[in-house]
Amino acid sequence: MKNSKNISAIIPVAGLSSRMKAFKPLLPLGKRSILETSINLFKQNGIAEILVITGHRSADLENRIAAMEATWIYNSDFHQGMFSSILTGVKNLNKECDAFFLLPADIPAIRANTIQQMLRAYRSGNKKVIYPVFEGLRGHPPLISTQFKETIENFSQDGGLRVCLSDLEENAMDLRVCDKGIHMDADTREDYQAVLTKHERINIPEPCECICLLENSPLADEGVIRHCMKVAEIAVKIGSNFDNDPPLFDMNLIEAAALLHDIARKAPAHAVKGAEILRNMGFSDVADIVFEHMDLRTTLATPLNEKEIVYFADKLVVKDQLAMDFEKRFKEKKMLYSTNADAVEAINARLETALIIKEKLSRILNKEMMEVLQ
Repeated sequence: MKNSKNISAIIPVAGLSSRMKAFKPLLPLGKRSILETSINLFKQNGIAEILVITGHRSADLENRIAAMEATWIYNSDFHQGMFSSILTGVKNLNKECDAFFLLPADIPAIRANTIQQMLRAYRSGNKKVIYPVFEGLRGHPPLISTQFKETIENFSQDGGLRVCLSDLEENAMDLRVCDKGIHMDADTREDYQAVLTKHERINIPEPCECICLLENSPLADEGVIRHCMKVAEIAVKIGSNFDNDPPLFDMNLIEAAALLHDIARKAPAHAVKGAEILRNMGFSDVADIVFEHMDLRTTLATPLNEKEIVYFADKLVVKDQLAMDFEKRFKEKKMLYSTNADAVEAINARLETALIIKEKLSRILNKEMMEVLQ
């Protein structure tokens, strides 16, 4: 992403990590540490000025911060709490800064697309404080105009930045994002494990995030959402019949792709459009399945995969109801489009694929389809 001119980020990392009983910034998160992941989130989005406010064990962090081309600033008052680190960051913002993100380093499982959405909202609107919101609750990081820099620097009441910003509600905007990570911090060992799991699956949205994405889509309505939920239910039932260790299929991927397969249902070539939307959000694996959920070719010799399970589940659902006799539906469609040779050819190809997948499932599971779906 090109440089996000005049937007900065402040990452307070000065605390004692007392609840964790380990130094949170250096805990591993994938190939990076928690702190490095938080820095990289902003670098991905072209944020040039990233101020990391250190305190406790500052010497252990300074080289790592510098290596990531961020700026570390020591807060000698870090014992006074988070707000002292926020003040340190605000006072050191460059003069050209128009707005800044504020992200405590222990909230690292946020998607790059969430930051992109917030930047677009800030640039296109007239609100000066943007809060990301998921399931009705505000989370991190807020994006705050430096118009309020003096207000923050002069604030002296209890309650820190939250209370300070509460007086600015008329300038604030809640932005709905489909990112559970905005609420997930690593305060305790249990929290850290949840963040680890979230980060490992960050490119596959959870079911609650998928529903949010569907509800946000102008190309899907309530009927489409109900259909997608039913397809996901059927796809998960099919995939759950395989109890191999290790698992043959990524069930999270199956459920997400099934939920989102019709995210662009109202658009022409909706499979292509849906895949494009999801790929732009960073969900490339899901997008690959969505792209082929209408037209997929396979053979009996090809190993069964997630794409085929989602494809077949979709063919078993009419609106939001299970319809086992999918062959009858295809015959009715061929009659409807009997004067259109291209359409009939496409319908025949889709039916052939569905029948091959059905046969694969029966052979592998040694069950009739009704047994699979019980």
